Amino acid sequence: MSRLLEEILERKRKRLTAEYLIERKLCQKWISNCQNLMSRITEWLEHLEDANYLEIELENIPIWEDQFGEYEVPALRLVFLKRQILSIKPIGYFVIGSRGRVDITAGITSLAMLIHRGDDEWEFAKRMGRYGELRTWAFNQEAFEEFLIAFLEEE
Repeated sequence: MSRLLEEILERKRKRLTAEYLIERKLCQKWISNCQNLMSRITEWLEHLEDANYLEIELENIPIWEDQFGEYEVPALRLVFLKRQILSIKPIGYFVIGSRGRVDITAGITSLAMLIHRGDDEWEFAKRMGRYGELRTWAFNQEAFEEFLIAFLEEE
């Protein structure tokens, strides 16, 4: 075998190893951001669980992304008065227009998304109509409570 071929393969291996390490670090940061989000939501709702209005179920779910491969992230299942169920599930990091997306769904209906803007910054997002404009607003305890009130009053 020629020395040139080995040199090319060695350079390629080094580059791929470096890319892999960067992707691993990015994936771990994304998982950490999802864990922080689920912890924050759980903390906000603990008093409702203590009063038996709500069951909070935390689970790890698998996700596959080309750049990260398969990995697990935390997701929440919120069961209000044993009837109304909301799922809060990360969709992935590589989403156009953000640094990650988490969907809030009830059954097969997607109610809203949480768009990760970086670090620990999240926003609610909802498309107005099928092809309409994307509306975003702050994700904080007050906005989350308003969201839950609107969801619970629908029934």
